[in-house]
Amino acid sequence: MGRELTRFALRGMGKALPARRLGNAELAAKLGTEAASILKRTGIEERRVSGPEDVTSSLGARAAVEALERAGQDPAGVELVVLSTYTPDHLLCPTGPALAHAIGASHAGAFDLNGACSGGVAALFTASSILSTGAFRNVLFVASDVTTKFIRPDDPKTRLVFGDGASALFLEQAESHQDPPWRVLAATLGSDGSGAKFFRVPSGGSVFPPQLNGFRHDAASGIEMDGRAIYRFGVEKGVSVIEELCTKAGIAQEEVAWMIPHQANLRMLNSMVERCGIPQERWVINLEHYGNTAGPSVPLALTELIQEGRAMPGDIILLVAFGAGLTWSGIALEVGYGEFSAGTR
Repeated sequence: MGRELTRFALRGMGKALPARRLGNAELAAKLGTEAASILKRTGIEERRVSGPEDVTSSLGARAAVEALERAGQDPAGVELVVLSTYTPDHLLCPTGPALAHAIGASHAGAFDLNGACSGGVAALFTASSILSTGAFRNVLFVASDVTTKFIRPDDPKTRLVFGDGASALFLEQAESHQDPPWRVLAATLGSDGSGAKFFRVPSGGSVFPPQLNGFRHDAASGIEMDGRAIYRFGVEKGVSVIEELCTKAGIAQEEVAWMIPHQANLRMLNSMVERCGIPQERWVINLEHYGNTAGPSVPLALTELIQEGRAMPGDIILLVAFGAGLTWSGIALEVGYGEFSAGTR
């Protein structure tokens, strides 16, 4: 097995979801299609949609409070908050400080990391790496996105797929005399800016010309997505990241206990399963209930896997994500000690 990159103690996990559930029957009626067709195309039965009261900082704060309560941690003792989001509360200032203030982490440093759908995995690796320097005794990692606020009501390509949500993990330094720590055995991060045009919401700072590959260039147009290009990229990059992580960690794909991919689209995930050596029963898929929650997608699935008691110390979990930018990220994670009660839906 490859060398250890970082280690940490996982003390608490939390998640937060908007109350509103948008099921396929309601969505089909609005879009003039059939509920069975939506399920067949996406694998999604319902998605959570944020209301006026839900913003990135408020959803993230709810997940963070749950994680800290499970850890028995006073928010005032949190030293650093790392927030993954591509839907900040405001365009020109970070949301992390507002989240830290909302939960009472008054002395914490805080910043945002925008990696779109791959941001949750990238930010978790960032948080654990910072912790390993010894500069901080603990780090609160949060992933929170409200993508549905940027979707045009008449755009079926995005409205069928996306949902909103948040997840949080509270990490501490792993002491050598304590129970076995969580260990990051391998990691990869990458980008291809030539594909930035495939998924975006144009803003005043956009460098793209008014017309490019049929996309409309105006801030009111909502998300612009080339679904086919994103699909091809996701399958190809997802499979290559799995192979790279296993090579770096010195393990065969058959040795992976759990594979947690970005929850983008069931057809995409099935294509990835067919092209790699990890048995289908080891893939953690929960998109039927949430849709594509973007950055929180992988952390949400990880939280549920751990809280439900399915992963055991020593298990190897691959976290693999890909998304707009274009960006991709992945880590091979060895499960350490932790006690978590089962979450509820």
